[in-house]
Amino acid sequence: MKADKKTLAVMLLAWGALYYLLGWISLFLDGPATRLPFIWLPAGVAVTAFLITQQKQWPALFITLLLARLLLGVTFQHVLHLSLMLGLFSLTSNMGIAWSVRYFSRGYDRLHKIVNWVISTVAISALAALAGVGWLSYLAGTSQMQWLWIAWSANVTSTLFVTPPLMGLITSDEKVAQQKPILGLCLAIAVLLVTLLTFSGVPDSGDNIALIYSLACLPLVLVAATTIVCGDRLGSLAFILFSIVVIYASWQETGPFYFARLAPEESIMLAQCYLSAAALLLVFIRAQKRHATRTDRGTRDIAYSLDLESGQLVWNPHAQSALAASLALITRREALLAQVPDPQQQALMAARWQAVAQNVPVAETFRFTLAIDGQKPTLMAERNMLMMADNDRPVIVAFWSEESGGLFQPTTEEEG
Repeated sequence: MKADKKTLAVMLLAWGALYYLLGWISLFLDGPATRLPFIWLPAGVAVTAFLITQQKQWPALFITLLLARLLLGVTFQHVLHLSLMLGLFSLTSNMGIAWSVRYFSRGYDRLHKIVNWVISTVAISALAALAGVGWLSYLAGTSQMQWLWIAWSANVTSTLFVTPPLMGLITSDEKVAQQKPILGLCLAIAVLLVTLLTFSGVPDSGDNIALIYSLACLPLVLVAATTIVCGDRLGSLAFILFSIVVIYASWQETGPFYFARLAPEESIMLAQCYLSAAALLLVFIRAQKRHATRTDRGTRDIAYSLDLESGQLVWNPHAQSALAASLALITRREALLAQVPDPQQQALMAARWQAVAQNVPVAETFRFTLAIDGQKPTLMAERNMLMMADNDRPVIVAFWSEESGGLFQPTTEEEG
């Protein structure tokens, strides 16, 4: 228990420190007196923190991040009650985005989760920006609505391009052999050098505009290559290096995003849009990689669909497992539960069906013992479960693999 509390305290301290650090950078780039900055990097930190932290720990995390926000206000000599209210609006929106992603996502349907995250970010950030600007207007006694789009866009863009690399660094479960560390490090250095070269100059009217903006895509190509070849963690590292150079160059009024002689804050905003599009590209690349990995392993997994209305089970006929032949004879939900000898595991399996039917995400791996009549008991793992529609009827699709060697086949590898 003490170890768990210590781990939680260290985790909260780390999130608070990262929130403060990126908040300090954001306010430094925009100027100490800024109340609604053009860039607000802590938004992505907060969304990531809420996404990977258990919901029962959210109150402690919220308080920690709020204290970091107040410390930022003290550091930059902001009015305390303004920092408090704006921090509450911002963190509530960040928590709302994470809650939406968790609540409305459909298990392992990654595309649905990505779309949910983007829509939630855009919509909830708009509500938070409206609340914040409304509060400032109330205090000032005059309309401050000219700041609405700044507050909204800063939160949206920072969430879109900060959350993916942090998630890639923290939650990646790839094996070292899959990451190719030496190649990944070389590609990351190449990304840094090419980005520095691309964003070090100031274009003028005599330069080839098409060539300049084509070159701006070259670092992104290298970042994408790093993600595809070397995995999420090294791809995220390359993207972070890439982002640092892009933001710094825009602040220094160099690079292709200062071509039109924009004001520094407008240049930073344009750079954030560029980074957001780049991050979304990487997110879809990751989703496609995971989908391809599951497709390659699909014939080794045992899959079934459960018709919620009739209780009818249909099994994947192409699964390369001797166990699949025995399962194909089980065509009813009740008959499948009868093959699980442990009453607690029966109840948990039924509860998982119920949760998915109610659009509650089920992400935890479920391990259980399957004892088909006349067969030796086998330890199974149910990793993927999602809701789909078949001829306009709701069905649950789930994927099993055998957890240990024995009667049917050796251990199936974990998903990469």
